[in-house]
Amino acid sequence: MAAEIATCLDDLAGTEEGRVTLEIGAGGDRTAVVDRGAEDVVVAHCEALASAGVRFLLRSEELGDREYGAPHPVLLVDPVDGSLNAMYGLPYYCTSLCLVDGDRVEDATVAVVRSLALPTVYAAVRGGGATRDGVPLHPLRVALDERRRVPMLLLEGMSTVRNVDALGPLLAGSRRVRLLGSAALSLCQVATGSGSALVAPGGMRAFDCAAGLLLLRESGAVTTDLGGGSLDDRPLDFAARFPIVASLSPEVHRRTLELLAAGGAT
Repeated sequence: MAAEIATCLDDLAGTEEGRVTLEIGAGGDRTAVVDRGAEDVVVAHCEALASAGVRFLLRSEELGDREYGAPHPVLLVDPVDGSLNAMYGLPYYCTSLCLVDGDRVEDATVAVVRSLALPTVYAAVRGGGATRDGVPLHPLRVALDERRRVPMLLLEGMSTVRNVDALGPLLAGSRRVRLLGSAALSLCQVATGSGSALVAPGGMRAFDCAAGLLLLRESGAVTTDLGGGSLDDRPLDFAARFPIVASLSPEVHRRTLELLAAGGAT
């Protein structure tokens, strides 16, 4: 499915045609031609599965919920996570898919995040570990630097943040900061150790983060809200949007929470 989406976007990403806005999707964002083309691929595959007797519910950012014979399991899909990057031709966007056997973060069972600009596939199975391109993931070592700074901080979920000043101590306490624009893909960068920590102060939606959170769990990462609370019981519906702090290193995670608290961002 994701490989077909990548092929579909080859002719649309970074073009005037691909940037044309069609409507407001079920997730609340504008649906562009790049999104619609990708979702058409998703729906075609889901209908093929349903025709073969598979029963499930599709929950997609663009079209919303579509039941194929049963309300569970739920297939959470963001056909193009990082749509704006795709529209402007920035090579950082992906397809995110997560199969969930319940209604909450802890119920995620299978995750796939496929980079569409570069053919990299991140995957995880609950209790079965995480992989990159089919090979077990061996993350880079993550630690604070000699000045107790977060070496590489990734920010996502910034579009709804109103008090940027509250992030001042965190930004000052980080050696480098990147805002890359694809929530699911950035969660994968934390799972590989390329990102030392990720903070999404404005929150992520279910279809953006469910797959990445399972990948992080299977990689041994620490994932919480801004106050250090568990994300396990967070609902995976359209209304849900929850802040995230994630790192492979418990020490880096604690330091990130300290810096957020110092600015009053929690």
